[in-house]
Amino acid sequence: MRRAVKTGVGLGILLSACLSCRPSGTKTPRKAVLPGIPPIVRFQPPADGLVTDAQLDRYARVRRAARGRSEEEAARAVGVDPEEAVWVRARVVEAIVYLEASQVRNAAEGTYARTIASLKEAAKSAKDKETLRKLEEQISLLERERAGLRAPDPPASSVAANARRVAPRRQELDAGSRP
Repeated sequence: MRRAVKTGVGLGILLSACLSCRPSGTKTPRKAVLPGIPPIVRFQPPADGLVTDAQLDRYARVRRAARGRSEEEAARAVGVDPEEAVWVRARVVEAIVYLEASQVRNAAEGTYARTIASLKEAAKSAKDKETLRKLEEQISLLERERAGLRAPDPPASSVAANARRVAPRRQELDAGSRP
């Protein structure tokens, strides 16, 4: 009999422990971990990949606040979701790389054009056939090189659009995009 009572009491305790762990139908609201500090809503990147002027403003504010601390700490300090700051930073870097690649490509094209024009001008005033032959050979070589340059793949529409948005603010944002 004593054994049956002990077993019954043990099963009762076990059953009450199990039932107390079961979730109830009512949920109590969670309290903020740090009162007075609003929770940061997690950032969801836009499906179109386009950065807005407001995001660029927040990113610039984070970069200014980052002096001497990590970008994540700076983002939290100015109330910006760190994930948003990282996403915007990636779009800014992407846009700047696109802008710089375009600038280099245009400069290379200009250099080829000026060099070929200069060689053609020199060929007009060549006095002997050997000099003329060498100049024409160099012109031909440069024209083949220029024609052989592969045209760049067109960028994603979001990269081109972000580059147009970043370009006027490049100086402000470029300094902040370096690690």
